[in-house]
Amino acid sequence: MNKFDLLVEQATKLINTEPLPDDAEEQLQQIIDQADDKTERHMLGRLAEALFVIRNE
Repeated sequence: MNKFDLLVEQATKLINTEPLPDDAEEQLQQIIDQADDKTERHMLGRLAEALFVIRNE
């Protein structure tokens, strides 16, 4: 498994945690910051949008 796949796995696990941790947004940002390039950060950023939706349901 490559680094990006591991980051996606970590981010997915985080946003599917119930209840969401109070600092889920910060944890997700730390995961996004570990991405190697702009494209990977953008793709992981989509999970931040999903987290926003989940948080505001």
